[in-house]
Amino acid sequence: MTTFGSGHRIPNLPDALTTWFAENGAVLRTRGITAELRHSPEDGRLKNSAWLTAEVGNRVIQITVWNSGEAELDFVDLGSGDHRPEHRDLRTEQELRALLGSVLDWIVLGTNS
Repeated sequence: MTTFGSGHRIPNLPDALTTWFAENGAVLRTRGITAELRHSPEDGRLKNSAWLTAEVGNRVIQITVWNSGEAELDFVDLGSGDHRPEHRDLRTEQELRALLGSVLDWIVLGTNS
């Protein structure tokens, strides 16, 4: 875990994303979502990451999380050409899970996150 400025300890979000994907990969497939999870190389960097790319129809998202709590999101609608990047600072695994729920609602239902 990484310590946030206030002494708050941040969970290892790349590991949390990996666990979430292992628990939900089958559900994604049944909803028609194609998804892939990747990790940064284990080469001694202090700041490692994992990223999930998911798509359904013309909608694609990529969410990258770092063990520092930073998260980058890219929402792309290939049909309209709309691209919306976002940055988040996550402090808990629950925040990551809520974010993933919103992202999946956007990709499947077309609702804003």
